[in-house]
Amino acid sequence: MSHLSHHNHAHKLSALDEIDATIQPIGAEPALRAKVDQLVKLNDVGALVALYDAFAAAAVAFQSILNRPIARDVEMILEEESANAWSKAFFVADRLKTLRPYEHDLELYAAALFNCALAMGDNLEEAVAIVSEINAWPRIERKTGASNGS
Repeated sequence: MSHLSHHNHAHKLSALDEIDATIQPIGAEPALRAKVDQLVKLNDVGALVALYDAFAAAAVAFQSILNRPIARDVEMILEEESANAWSKAFFVADRLKTLRPYEHDLELYAAALFNCALAMGDNLEEAVAIVSEINAWPRIERKTGASNGS
């Protein structure tokens, strides 16, 4: 299913380069862009993950309704709305990947980027490489006794 995965692997510096909003650009969306910019400045990983999850869930919901026989007359609208929701999800994930989360947000962050890579058409190996790279980052200690053994 990696027919969508058309990244240039020769120039990839990081596994996170798999997350690429240009696969499905969002267009103008000034309110969304402004809010995401603000959340990036605040390093608000949790809010960005919530936005990604919401747009991805909306896209999947539109797709699932497409399979119903009663949706025949509105197929094009549902397909367009699903694509629109995916493009927003990909945009959010592309910005999210630029942040470095605190320890308590790390799993949510890695899960969102893993799921996004799969949604973009990357294979399991590429998605796992993203999680492996994140896992190799130095930890930001949040509490005493949270040693990672190094």
